[in-house]
Amino acid sequence: MYRRTVLGTLAVGFGVLLGGCFESSVDGEIVSNETSLVLSHEHATQSTPSGVRILVEVTLENDGTEPITADGRVPRIVCTFRNDSGESLYESGRRLTDSVEVGETTTVEFPMAVNVDDVTRYELRSEWVDE
Repeated sequence: MYRRTVLGTLAVGFGVLLGGCFESSVDGEIVSNETSLVLSHEHATQSTPSGVRILVEVTLENDGTEPITADGRVPRIVCTFRNDSGESLYESGRRLTDSVEVGETTTVEFPMAVNVDDVTRYELRSEWVDE
């Protein structure tokens, strides 16, 4: 009885460890940027106790001549996860609520935990929105 429990626990632990080790076939690109932010991005496939997720991390650098503040217009960063036929599977957006000084960087993350096997690409865009 204990042997099955131990073997089951080891199998689950080994599967969780390997979940993030395989090369991901997901590509990403910046499709539009109308702000003064310079965007750079990377993604990872991560194992969690409930399954696998994709995490896109976007680094934003204020390359403009003025600080970005939460007064008036603010940048909104949007990440759209797509399948191989280009269909949108999930879209998420983040508004910058903290000030970003000239030359300063900040990071936003976009997790995707459903239909992960169907995701083949993600697209990023940055746009101005009124606060």
